[in-house]
Amino acid sequence: MTDLIVGRVVSVSDHPGSRAPSYLLQVDLGGRGRREAQMEPGDYAKDELVGSLVIVSLEDEPIVLAAHSHAGPRLVRPDADIEPGTLVA
Repeated sequence: MTDLIVGRVVSVSDHPGSRAPSYLLQVDLGGRGRREAQMEPGDYAKDELVGSLVIVSLEDEPIVLAAHSHAGPRLVRPDADIEPGTLVA
């Protein structure tokens, strides 16, 4: 089973060499350290993501979880301030 972990976005840049538009995020996972994770940008601006909490899947290549809606990707994230590194599932 894949670990889902709460992380805080430290920085965001365009993902070089990706086939579709995507961001590369540096995410603080608390005691698990920092990891790079990718996400589809959707309507999210880079500066609006910095400092926000997200849920990261730590399978082969870490990805930020998003739900796909008719309006584009919507981040799946905690509704309260949770400590980075907290296990979700």
